[in-house]
Amino acid sequence: MQQALAEVDSAVSQIRTFPEDAEEPEVSRVVRYETVTKIVLSGDFPESSLKNIAKDIRDDLLRLGVDKVDLFGARKEEIWVEVAPGRLRELDLKLSDVAERIRESSQDLPSGELAGGERQIRSIGLKRTAREIEEVDVVARPDGTKLQLKDFARVTESYDDASALVFRDGKQAIELTIRRAVNTDALDIAAKVKTYIENLQETLPPTLQLEQYEERAKSIEERIALLVNNGASGLALVLLVLFIFLNARVAIWVAVGIPAAMLAAVAVMWGSGQTINMLSLFGMIMAIGIVVDDAIVVGEHAETRFKQGLSALEASVAGARRMAAPVTSATLTTVAAFMPLFLVSGIMGQIIAAIPFVVIAVLIASLVECFYVLPGHLAHALKVDEERKEKNKESALAIFRRRFDRRFDDFRQQKFAPVVTLAIRYRYVTLAVSIAALIVSLGSVLGGRVGYQFFPSPEPDLVYANIEMVAGTSRDETQATLIQAENALHDAASALSDDPDLVAMTLVKLGIVVQGDATPTTGTTDTLGGIVVELKSAEQRDVLAAEMIKTWREKFVRSPKVKSFEVRASEVGPPGRDLDLRLRGDSIHKLKAAADELRLKMMRYPGVSDVKDNLPDGKPELILELTPRGRNMGFTTVDISRQVRDSVDGAIAKRFPRGDEEVWVRVRLSQEAVDKSILENLYVRSPDGLEVPLTEVVSIRNESGYARIKRENGSREVAVTAEIDPDVTRAGQVIRALEEDGLGSFLANRGIGYSFAGRAEEQRETSADMRFGTMLGLSFIYIILAWVFASYSRPLVVMSVIPLGFVGAVFGHFVFGVDLTILSVFAILGLAGIVINDSIVLVTTIEQRRAEEPLFSAAVNGSCDRLRAVILTSATTIGGLTPLLFEKSLQAQFLIPMALTLIFGLAVSTFVVLLLVPALCVIQQDIGDFLRARLTTSRRPAGDAL
Repeated sequence: MQQALAEVDSAVSQIRTFPEDAEEPEVSRVVRYETVTKIVLSGDFPESSLKNIAKDIRDDLLRLGVDKVDLFGARKEEIWVEVAPGRLRELDLKLSDVAERIRESSQDLPSGELAGGERQIRSIGLKRTAREIEEVDVVARPDGTKLQLKDFARVTESYDDASALVFRDGKQAIELTIRRAVNTDALDIAAKVKTYIENLQETLPPTLQLEQYEERAKSIEERIALLVNNGASGLALVLLVLFIFLNARVAIWVAVGIPAAMLAAVAVMWGSGQTINMLSLFGMIMAIGIVVDDAIVVGEHAETRFKQGLSALEASVAGARRMAAPVTSATLTTVAAFMPLFLVSGIMGQIIAAIPFVVIAVLIASLVECFYVLPGHLAHALKVDEERKEKNKESALAIFRRRFDRRFDDFRQQKFAPVVTLAIRYRYVTLAVSIAALIVSLGSVLGGRVGYQFFPSPEPDLVYANIEMVAGTSRDETQATLIQAENALHDAASALSDDPDLVAMTLVKLGIVVQGDATPTTGTTDTLGGIVVELKSAEQRDVLAAEMIKTWREKFVRSPKVKSFEVRASEVGPPGRDLDLRLRGDSIHKLKAAADELRLKMMRYPGVSDVKDNLPDGKPELILELTPRGRNMGFTTVDISRQVRDSVDGAIAKRFPRGDEEVWVRVRLSQEAVDKSILENLYVRSPDGLEVPLTEVVSIRNESGYARIKRENGSREVAVTAEIDPDVTRAGQVIRALEEDGLGSFLANRGIGYSFAGRAEEQRETSADMRFGTMLGLSFIYIILAWVFASYSRPLVVMSVIPLGFVGAVFGHFVFGVDLTILSVFAILGLAGIVINDSIVLVTTIEQRRAEEPLFSAAVNGSCDRLRAVILTSATTIGGLTPLLFEKSLQAQFLIPMALTLIFGLAVSTFVVLLLVPALCVIQQDIGDFLRARLTTSRRPAGDAL
């Protein structure tokens, strides 16, 4: 599964240390890329050498077939032309004049065409190095000599000093991010990269380190292996159940339907562009037990008819014909139950879509195999048994089957029949107990006895720390704080490790420090920094990431200049923060004040951490305003701003390509001249050529503002976000607590609107889609059942088992101490289609017996007739999923709620189908008799009563 669909709402979270998968535009289309892995290159090398090595590695990987490689930490090359302020005044020049001279003398321009376009003329004079640029003539003296740039300026090759830097173990580093297009194989690219790195490592000098981290393909392989192993165990259990309950040869041919249906589903996935991932594999595991349900019903009935005296061929045909309508309707209702999952939109829809796709494909393939392939195999299998029986030869397995069938028949007649008779005789008590169980289950969820999390992520291996310093903090101070945070990380790892001397071996695998960034949304980022930490694989450590994060926060001692220190783990699933409160209003100052008060309020709730807002204070601003004297001298605001900007940031004289980069030529004042007092000593030139101190033509005042202000639908918006510790509380509980504490009135009194976004917003959208999908799915199920039974009331009896599947799901989560999740809800929808399969076949059997015997005995005998088939169909599905319940792998924990829902839901529904459904059939008859009696009484003439 891929990781990285993240919503970034604050300046700190826009640091490159937070992973994000972006869409990169091409010439004619947009290709989406996903990160496969990352490589860190570090060592005691000059920055230029390190950068060249990184470029060579990038080029090699691209030649190997990698779709995209991004470099981060490789600063953009620049050529600096530094001039002392005194020399500029002495030569009567401005920085813009020097930049213009460089621009004019360094050109590469087309100059027309000759002979009708057969030849082109080009004037070449582009200067590409510092040595060439310093030869530019700038001033022509009266004696005819010329003053070149090198005579009064220092020209050097340099880098953009606003770019982000990456450090590994205190050494400068460059990060290479290997990406793939979504239509390419992640495992194939990962294998190519791994082989390349292994070969390259042998040729690198000892002082150069090449380290790979965030290997997503590795986690994919681990999860695939996890599910394949559990799937194999589940398949073994399914086969064991089949061989216990069915004739050996019949069981074999029923089991053959599993790989046949799976291969058909894989073919459909290949044809539709689907991929093998964690959830599609889970769908296959779920389908292992479901896929044999149709074949079990047909095979079991064929075997029963064979035992009643029909020939092998007649029994096989009779089994297929008799079960054609109920099996087809059962399959269609299961498909109808899974179809609503396709209606879930947004990120959750993309995550979950693989499960219904796989299950539906498998079910349709199974249905075809069940009626067009299986009967022929059954006829052959039963014929072999018939021949052996005629020859009076029985194998050991046949003897076991005969003894097992005899004991099972004894259990059915002596134990089960009295129980179902009692349940039908006291049918209203049976119904009341079922309703009571449903009420208790709903109360357990609503009362918090069984918790709910929207989407818990698997145990992460990556932890990200972001630091934001107060406005005005220098890059050096930010770097010192990052070093302090890195030391706190090592202290935390030592505190959690059994052997502090082997911390690197037991807990922390790699740590990377990122200082600064330069993005359009954050502007200058001297005050921003972050640390990427890769922990040992979740299977190789005893410490959870949450415990590591908590200890790291405790070990980090915040200085007064640290505005925020945020630590969180990487997450899989829907984007957004655990808690994201959006405030909207017209006054930015009111929004900021309200956000500050709410931050303090949220911090008092247990389990809430990293509370912050996305309205960061900007750097202190110096406001320059032109004075009347300045206007009289001919200055304009544009003149002043351009000359001040050139003096502070430098004037860009030229941009040109060099290799695969664009190089900027920046003309600037010498570094020693650019300090906090530059405005006091700066001279500006009027349109008349008069140089005057800046302070004589402008007024200067200090102001403070905000780094950026977000708007949503025309209104200013501030987001207050926080992280929630799931071991302490839930996001829903915090939201309820805020509203109960008067959040609405608090904000309304200030004229501020609010809403919850992030995962809460995704949860609302998903819940709305689920409600609509559920109603649509239930409607389809009802229509299918009404068609099968030719009745408007009988489908209600069959569908009565659906709510009670929820009882089993809640009970299973309570027993295992696991919270319900949105994946549990998805599984409940799928469970609705699975549990009514047995109900359909049972009601059909009761209807068939009712033609020959009273309803009460038909209900009892029908339930006894279908006992083996109902137990068998439920046991195969349960057996296919049971290994997941006992999986200790942390990567499998977020799938366990789905497995719990299906296993316990089916287990409870088995008893419901066998006991409640027959009782409801009789209750339906009671209600019909009562209504007919009342109708007859109301229509009888008054004289007839005498």
